[in-house]
Amino acid sequence: MKRSLSRFELRIVFAILLPVVAPVVASLLFIPELIQARFAELSHGEVKEQLDRFAVFHRDFFEAKKREYSATALALSRDPLVGTFLANSDMPSLEARLFQVLEDHPEIRAVRLERADGEALASASRPTVAPTSGRRPSFVPVGLGDAPSLSIDFMLSQEYFSQRARAEEVATLYDVSLRTFNQRFREKQLTYYTILAITALVALALGILLARGVTRRISALASGTERVARGELEFELPARGSDEIAELTHRFNRMLLELRDAQRRIIDLEKISGWQDFARRLAHEIKNPLTPIRLAVQELRRRAPRSEPSFERLVTEVSEVVEDETGRLARLVNEFSQFARLPDVDRRPEELNEFLRDFMKAYNGFDERVSLLLPSTSVRADIDRDQMRQVMHNLVMNGLQSSSEREVSMTIELGCTRRFAMISVSDDGPGIDEAEISKIFEPYYTTKPTGTGLGLAIVKKIVLQHEGQVSVAQHEPHGACFTVRLPLSTPMDG
Repeated sequence: MKRSLSRFELRIVFAILLPVVAPVVASLLFIPELIQARFAELSHGEVKEQLDRFAVFHRDFFEAKKREYSATALALSRDPLVGTFLANSDMPSLEARLFQVLEDHPEIRAVRLERADGEALASASRPTVAPTSGRRPSFVPVGLGDAPSLSIDFMLSQEYFSQRARAEEVATLYDVSLRTFNQRFREKQLTYYTILAITALVALALGILLARGVTRRISALASGTERVARGELEFELPARGSDEIAELTHRFNRMLLELRDAQRRIIDLEKISGWQDFARRLAHEIKNPLTPIRLAVQELRRRAPRSEPSFERLVTEVSEVVEDETGRLARLVNEFSQFARLPDVDRRPEELNEFLRDFMKAYNGFDERVSLLLPSTSVRADIDRDQMRQVMHNLVMNGLQSSSEREVSMTIELGCTRRFAMISVSDDGPGIDEAEISKIFEPYYTTKPTGTGLGLAIVKKIVLQHEGQVSVAQHEPHGACFTVRLPLSTPMDG
């Protein structure tokens, strides 16, 4: 099912769309106005007005010329000389008069006198004048009825027709350019709107993709926090990318890891606390009858009859056995009491390199069988010096006592990671079976015939109180390796 955009996603989409659409919308509002203003400058109304006036001028000029020529033709038709020569049928004089008319009127190209049936009576023309497109015939009757008609051809300068044609061409081109501009402007405007729509859609799609990419990971983090709130810690969020959200996801996963470690520490501490309470009650129950038993045995030996050597010897042997066993029980009670009364740690910053050197000096008997490997850099952690010395003592003694058949050599090595100091205690003894590794730190579990199984339990208790971890693994080629991990006082950068 498709979900709608959240408010955060809408903000991201808006943040992407705003810088894209805002300048485009602004240009959409102002650019057409600028174009229209620029075009108005180029196509000022006065230009169109002047072109129209020029066309009207030519038309009026032509009409005026026509009226002028009509008036001239009318005046010539009333010339008395023409009428006299025509009445006397003096054709030579008539033609001479017509040529005189040509001389007097340069704008006349030809003049003819025709009968009503179209027969020419007389004519005069300018043979040397080039033809012109401005020829306009004018027929004016000389008399009434069947009187002859006077036909006059007037001419205008070719420049007039050229200018008129040019003016008409310019006006036509102007109109065409206006229509072309408007058409192209509409096309460009449509293209512009299309580009705007495509740009907005691309920005919108990109914004949605980016928003979903961000909010999906944020939603995963929010869902993860809800799972943590419900007590679910056995999961990990996928960290995609290399941005701040990916870094936040890494930190969230690290927090989950620390919470899981803390949860395991709490569970282990609760188990150990339960075993401590059991050890406390057991020590109390064992310790109470030990003293009466010892006193009773001593009294039995004191009152044994001297007259019966065999009986006295039996009493002595039994008393020694009982005293040995009660002594062993007393030592066991002391170990139980020590385990039950483990104090809380008082951690302080310590330089672990110096701490391990002091530990080796305090146990001179380790010098030959235990070697110490320290890094060149200082490693600092917050520890309870006395209790960590107890941890190191128990681990070293556990390794040295791991074999009764040969002498065991051990190595104590100090190292560190970005956040933890690592103390490794390894031996070349017989090692630990895989089936025993999961139970090695449980109280009262031991593989030694004389052990109580409390030494490694004490180690785990103290390390857990230091917010650390202790683990064991097989050491190649043989032996075991115990690793104590403690938080550094100041985690390293990187």
